[in-house]
Amino acid sequence: MTVIPVERYMFTVDEVVAAILPNIGRARELELRVDADGYVVIDVVAPVVAAERPTQKQETLADDDTFPADRPSQAASPPATSEPGPKEEEARGLCRVSLFRAFLEVKTEEAAVKVLVERCHVKALADLDRTRSNAMNLRHVVEEFEAWKIT
Repeated sequence: MTVIPVERYMFTVDEVVAAILPNIGRARELELRVDADGYVVIDVVAPVVAAERPTQKQETLADDDTFPADRPSQAASPPATSEPGPKEEEARGLCRVSLFRAFLEVKTEEAAVKVLVERCHVKALADLDRTRSNAMNLRHVVEEFEAWKIT
């Protein structure tokens, strides 16, 4: 067996973004990912406006040291009403599109919902609005769909 030397460099997302985009300023949130085509994508959320006062829930989240993608977003917990959140609405809208159903290789809207739930690794489409990581799963499927349309 041949030993292969490997050099490992570890940087925080903030350090990488500061090196790539030095004029980005202080962002409230950064998400770094590689899309389906192999491009590095950096999503930057603007800093909080000074006039905005954080709520008790936001202060608790700011003190939380869990992984940022696993924290609930500001609109994480939809109200107890049965009204769907924006990501759920987007997902249901996609399932109504025949081209998207062709991408998922299903014929009915109900089958598309089932496949999309599996592809997004959630139990129900309503879960897409609960955390940013769930919403990112939907974004990845949409990116795959967009790439599929081009080919």
